[in-house]
Amino acid sequence: MISLRPSSIRLILSLFIAVTYTSTLHAKSAGYESDIPAERLIYSIKVNADGSNVKTIEITYLARTQNAVESVSQEDISYNSSTQRVKVLEAYTITPEGKRIHVAKNAIRTVENDNSGGVAEFSDTKHRIIIFPNVKVGSRAYCKVRIVTHAPLFQRYTAVFSFPPNYEYGHFELNLTHPAKMFIQAESSGVEGGRIEDGPNKEVRYRYTYQNKNKVHPPSPRAVSYSDFSPFIRLSGYQSHIEFAQIYEEKTKAMSAVTPTVRKLADQITQGITEPKEQARALYNWVSREIRYVAISLGDGGYVPHFADSIIRNRYGDCKDKNALLVALLSAKGIEASSALINSGSSYVLPNLVTLSTFNHVITYLPQWDMYVDTTQEFAPFGVLDLGTLDKPTLLVALGKVGQTQKPDAAQNKVSTRVTMTVDPDGKIHGTSHTHYFGVEDLEARPDYEGVGSVQEEKMVRDHLRTFRQIGTGKFIPSDPYDLNHPFEVKTEFSIGAITNMPGYGAMSVPVGLSPGELYIVSNQRSHEDFTPPYRCTSRTIEEHYFIEFPTNVKVTRVPQDITYKEGDIYYQSSYIQNGNRVEVKRSLYAQYPGAVCQAKELNQFNAFFPVFLSDMRGQIFYE
Repeated sequence: MISLRPSSIRLILSLFIAVTYTSTLHAKSAGYESDIPAERLIYSIKVNADGSNVKTIEITYLARTQNAVESVSQEDISYNSSTQRVKVLEAYTITPEGKRIHVAKNAIRTVENDNSGGVAEFSDTKHRIIIFPNVKVGSRAYCKVRIVTHAPLFQRYTAVFSFPPNYEYGHFELNLTHPAKMFIQAESSGVEGGRIEDGPNKEVRYRYTYQNKNKVHPPSPRAVSYSDFSPFIRLSGYQSHIEFAQIYEEKTKAMSAVTPTVRKLADQITQGITEPKEQARALYNWVSREIRYVAISLGDGGYVPHFADSIIRNRYGDCKDKNALLVALLSAKGIEASSALINSGSSYVLPNLVTLSTFNHVITYLPQWDMYVDTTQEFAPFGVLDLGTLDKPTLLVALGKVGQTQKPDAAQNKVSTRVTMTVDPDGKIHGTSHTHYFGVEDLEARPDYEGVGSVQEEKMVRDHLRTFRQIGTGKFIPSDPYDLNHPFEVKTEFSIGAITNMPGYGAMSVPVGLSPGELYIVSNQRSHEDFTPPYRCTSRTIEEHYFIEFPTNVKVTRVPQDITYKEGDIYYQSSYIQNGNRVEVKRSLYAQYPGAVCQAKELNQFNAFFPVFLSDMRGQIFYE
């Protein structure tokens, strides 16, 4: 499904699917003041009985700083050319002196969707670009745009307007009307207004306003989606999520029909496999690897998949297509499955009202094992979800109910590394490492090693060593990243230059070599003091076991003290054993949080732990 995500800098009128409208102002924050405040943002929307609608949007931006000038100079209106028409009614620049400079006709252009992101895409998304003249600090850009949606998805209207706290709204206003006989629910939070007196033709009317001038907050690292907690307005033509699930299943069920082609392919893939779960694994692996991901947004193709036979023939599709094919193949083997609509971004809350922008991804649910699988993640082993889909509400359309993906499990999401190193008399170090990955860590590690064995490998080694302030040579020896039936592992061999003076008196921290260095990476991240709950957190286990052999001309005189730390959700342990010139180091970090979203309690726990952890990671081995 298409993700209705605006640009990273400022407002884009994201109108891929006409019946869903997500309005966000992405004004770059500078302290507590936006570089690009939306001084006026006014929507007038007339919804017809069939969900079609006409929107008139007026926008006034201020270029408050030099950094804002380039962004304010251009407005990008994104729309679906199959279901919508866009007309720019008026556009001009207001200079700091108050003079209006109108946008020339040839400065309003229609362009195709940008496909430079590296993912193949078929799309009828287009962009109406407005280029404003003579914009400088203190200028304002104004435009008035009309968008006509003539073919709404499922003939229902939904819309959501969210207001991030780190973007400045001088004055926002929404005026919406719809026929009295048309069903639309509305809810809001943190804004003024609601339903007002009916219109002269008995049409239902709503009016909302919002402003947060002088109340802007800077963005917080790893924050959950602003839609989970910020002020909002939602409108929906659906009675409930269950009704939407039933409609979606009705519209898409035929795409997963068990045809002769589907049955033949399912039998071929599972030949010799009799156990149902292993059959499901084989079918999942085949779809993950053999169906190339291509984003498709043509007409209703943003939400409705293609027929399974077509997907098999073309060997490509997006998330909804891959899911539709997997459901069909599983059905051919008598294995029940359901499409599971989900948000793959940073939102973890299912709103009370149905809005299509809530769901931007489709995965597959297997009721027999209470298991979710995601064929879009080509490196994900069977039953493993990425961090973006863990601990999320789902809409199980074939079952007509709401579900929830599994919570992150530290015991399953694990990195375990063993490193053996020999230090030469001149301080140079030679060694090997062997790392095993499990769960989410397995999924995330596999694509990192695709370049091994190619011309990229030398650069990969060099960049990895540089990350840990090391210089040297080496090689990675990974298992097959495309073999999803076995846990992923990586062996390395390396030689690095001296990291301390030798011989003589000195001290050295535990070197990383070509091992992943996960604990080192954690120690070099800033603490969470500037995090604002709720924020996204990761439950995981990291185990690192080092054996360091010093040369005979060196005497090890002291090693760091052992540490055991257990507080709340965090357990950390380290041990240092010296046996002559051989030092054995064990470090392990286990963090199991209540879920994928952490609150103030977890934040305080981590901030109390971090100085202890950092002190241990800085510990040194002394020698003479």
